[in-house]
Amino acid sequence: MAACLGRRRGLPLLTLLDGGLAAAAGGLLLGRALYVGANWPYFQEQPWAAWAFWRGGLAAAGLVAGGIAGVLLFCCLRRCDPRPLLDALAPGAALLALAAWLGCLQAGCACGIETWPEQGWRWALSADLPDLYGLRAPRLAVQALGALWSAVTLTAALVASRKRLAFPLWLLLYSVGDGGLAFLRADARPLALGLSALHWADLTLSAAALAALWLWRRHRRDP
Repeated sequence: MAACLGRRRGLPLLTLLDGGLAAAAGGLLLGRALYVGANWPYFQEQPWAAWAFWRGGLAAAGLVAGGIAGVLLFCCLRRCDPRPLLDALAPGAALLALAAWLGCLQAGCACGIETWPEQGWRWALSADLPDLYGLRAPRLAVQALGALWSAVTLTAALVASRKRLAFPLWLLLYSVGDGGLAFLRADARPLALGLSALHWADLTLSAAALAALWLWRRHRRDP
């Protein structure tokens, strides 16, 4: 997907491959670091487990921020404009998010809050689903809603790629949708001002998306 979109912008295939690997490395490093930090009491007793990222445990906001940082560092070293590369990789990020939500649906992570028949629309959006410990109960199908929203962001990114705005639009839609779904998650506990760490992370990503959208549009207007 990135190769097809990057070809329209004149990006070499090797640049797309290297940029994608840089994004993956940055996302894994920061995503794992934030997850370990958020669950430090557990990892303090089992420090070796902090490196076992293949066993699960990645912070979504860290994946996104680390992926962006990896691309920016790569482009800084190569002395090239990061915008075409970020635009080419954005639809793939949306597809990865869709797969991650479906994986969470299977594993029970990022589960929704429990619901009851008298709760109206919440009950209508519920299903008999497990939590991370395998305990099944009627819960809001947050993972399915996340996968559906990721499909929407994928479509939007593909359409926006024609206007060369795929990355900022995807990041904005992703962060807004993820922040909204965090209100429905059972693991989103208040951190400050009634908002969870997930909300604050998504607010930061939304601000970054708006800044990127302004920069992208300004660059298009420049002669």
